[in-house]
Amino acid sequence: MRAITYQAVEEVRVQDVPEPAVQDPTDVVIRVTLAAICGSDLHLYHGRIPGLVPGYVLGHEYVGVVQEVGPQVRTLVPGDRVTGAFNPACGACGPCRRGQYNLCPNGGVLGYGLAFGNLGGTQAEYARIPFADTTLRKVPDHVTDEQAIFTGDVLTTAYGAVKNSGLVPGETVAVIGAGPVGLMAVQSARVRGAGRVIAVDLIPERLELAERLGAVPINAAAANPVSRVLSLTGGDGADVVVEAVGGTKTILMAFDLVRPGGRVMAVGITSEETLEYPLMASLSKDVTFRIGVANVVRDIDETLSLVAAGRIDPTAVVSHRLPLAEVPDGYRLFAERKILKALVVPD
Repeated sequence: MRAITYQAVEEVRVQDVPEPAVQDPTDVVIRVTLAAICGSDLHLYHGRIPGLVPGYVLGHEYVGVVQEVGPQVRTLVPGDRVTGAFNPACGACGPCRRGQYNLCPNGGVLGYGLAFGNLGGTQAEYARIPFADTTLRKVPDHVTDEQAIFTGDVLTTAYGAVKNSGLVPGETVAVIGAGPVGLMAVQSARVRGAGRVIAVDLIPERLELAERLGAVPINAAAANPVSRVLSLTGGDGADVVVEAVGGTKTILMAFDLVRPGGRVMAVGITSEETLEYPLMASLSKDVTFRIGVANVVRDIDETLSLVAAGRIDPTAVVSHRLPLAEVPDGYRLFAERKILKALVVPD
């Protein structure tokens, strides 16, 4: 089959690789009908994640049709149209039994290298999905592939952050970063009852989209975002700040934007090892700070339902649709910030 494979830093290519097969009794193999390039894939592209070898299949966002099922799979049969979490979970370990599927020691991340479970990726014609009964969900007939694919990663990542923040209806949410995750956070905050949502970014086109989705835009290149947020909130600051970029500067900005007693939720994927934590500021402001990998298995049913009901439109962020042959150029353009969100259509 054809797949997108890592070759070297800033070099990916279309390559013929062996088709995946069921390896464990809880596996399924899907024919991929839609994949995507995620912002976190750029960490692999730039060589910031260990454990990649030439020929490794990339990608972790997917919709597909079940082709083969392992003997212990109980909820799926060949022909089912499915989407699923980028981070499979076994469903049986201690963390999974507590609902902390994102902490499953038996899972990993699809297409993210040897350090993350050595699971093949989904930017390919076929993919193996482990722990299928826990990881996958059937897609409702009236939900398109383009809508469904977002529930397996970026939409549910953003939605989970807003949910975990304990947002009270009427509160103000500030979102740092108007990329795909940030724009999903804008929609998630609105659907969960935020009174006002503020979006902070540097790119005018992304801020225009955030505004169309219901946010108050702040261009950090033209105005001081801290001053603007304070002005918009009567000097208090935002009740909740969602950091959707991934980086120390934007996390530290979040502490400046949040009100005393507020909550900072960091969901941007980062390759930074450490953060010089603002300990005294957090102490004096009584700030709650939470960071972690998204618990997609826990929240995917909620986001699928919201998409199915038309309450969230994740396809608003799609800027490019690429066949496999054009995906290597897509990575380059994504790295140059000329793509907002690229979907991959195996052909």
